[in-house]
Amino acid sequence: MRVLIVGGGIIGLSIGEELTRRGVEVQILERNPEAGTEASSAAAGILSPQGEAKGPGPLLDFLQAGYQMIPEAVARLESLTRMDLRLRASGMLALALSDADEEELEQVYSWQTKAGLRLDRVSASHVKQLEPAVDGPVRWGIWWPQTSQIDNVRFVEAYRRAVEAQGGKIETNRPVTRFLTEADRVVGVETPQGKLFGDWVVNCAGSWAGFDLSFSLPIPTIPVKGQILQFRTERPWFQRIVRSARAYFVQRWAQQLIVGTTVEQAGFNKEVTEEGRRTIQAGAKELVSRMASISPEKSWSGLRPGTPDQMPLLGPTPLKQFLLAAGHYRNGILLAPLTGRLIADWITRGTCSMDLSAFSVTRFLAKKTV
Repeated sequence: MRVLIVGGGIIGLSIGEELTRRGVEVQILERNPEAGTEASSAAAGILSPQGEAKGPGPLLDFLQAGYQMIPEAVARLESLTRMDLRLRASGMLALALSDADEEELEQVYSWQTKAGLRLDRVSASHVKQLEPAVDGPVRWGIWWPQTSQIDNVRFVEAYRRAVEAQGGKIETNRPVTRFLTEADRVVGVETPQGKLFGDWVVNCAGSWAGFDLSFSLPIPTIPVKGQILQFRTERPWFQRIVRSARAYFVQRWAQQLIVGTTVEQAGFNKEVTEEGRRTIQAGAKELVSRMASISPEKSWSGLRPGTPDQMPLLGPTPLKQFLLAAGHYRNGILLAPLTGRLIADWITRGTCSMDLSAFSVTRFLAKKTV
C-alpha cells in the first residue's frame, strides 16, 4: 500500500509516522524547502484542551483525547530520536482584568464545572502569590491543571526524524498543484516534477488545503494569522502558562519568554507588523508592568489553518481513497498524535476509534445546497 500525504507540517508528519511504523509506504510532499516550517513551527507549544474548547461537544472530546495521547507520543519519539522535547505539565492561569473578561470567564467556569472538568477558581491575591510577576489589575482567574507546554519546533523535528528512520520519504520543494481523479476516486496528485499515484491521498496542507480550485470537493480552510514575540529574561518570570484575553506568556525555558498573540484574517500575508507588536506588548504590559522595561529579541508569525466553524476537517470524504486532516486551527500541536492514529487506522483498518462525523467536510457541503 502506498499513501501520498500532501503537506509536511506536524499533522502530515504524525500521520506519516503512524503509517510507517505499521509498514505502510509513505511519501510526504511539502512545498517548502523544509518540513514543518509553517504553523507547526510558529506555534507557542501550549497544550490546553479546556482552554480552547467553547463548550461540551465533539471538539472538547477530541481535544481531551488528544491531550491524553501526548505523553505516550513524546516518550516514543524521545526514545527513537534521543531528543528532549521539553514536555512540561505547567498548568495554565486564565485571568480576568475587566468586566468583559469577568463575564467571559464566568461563562467558561460555569459550563466546565457543570461538565465535571478539572478547574479551580483563583482569587486575585492567590494569583499574585502563584505568579509574582503578575502585577496588573487582576480580578480573579481560572486555574487549569490539565495544561502542558512542549517545544513544538523540536516536536516537529522529532516526527520528521521518526518518519525517515522508519522508511518514509519526505520530499521538500515538491508542491502539489492538483489532485488526480478517476470518476469518484482520487488516484494521485500532480506536481511540477510530474504525476504521482497512490492507493490513498491525504490532504494535510493546513491553511493551503483548498489550493486546487479545479477540484470537485471544496475545502474551506481559512488562514488566521498570529504574531508572536520572544523576550530574554535574566531568570524565569513564570512557572505556569499565564493568559488574559489579550496576551499569553509561555516561559519556554529559563531565559526565553514567548508572548503572543494576534488573531488576524489577513489572507496569506505573514508579515510581522508594528501594529501587531504594539498589540501584543500592550496586552502583556497590562498584566506585567516589567514588560515595559524589555524589548523583544525576536518576532515571527504563522498562519493557523482555520475553518468557518473553527472545527477540524478530518476523515473520509465523498471521494474514495481521499482523506482530510486539516483545519486544526490553534490545536495542531495538541491534536497531532491522535490525528495521526485516527487517519492511520482509517487507512489500514477501514475504521477508527472515534466518531469523526462532526468533523466531516460534508457539513459544509450540506449548508451550501440549502
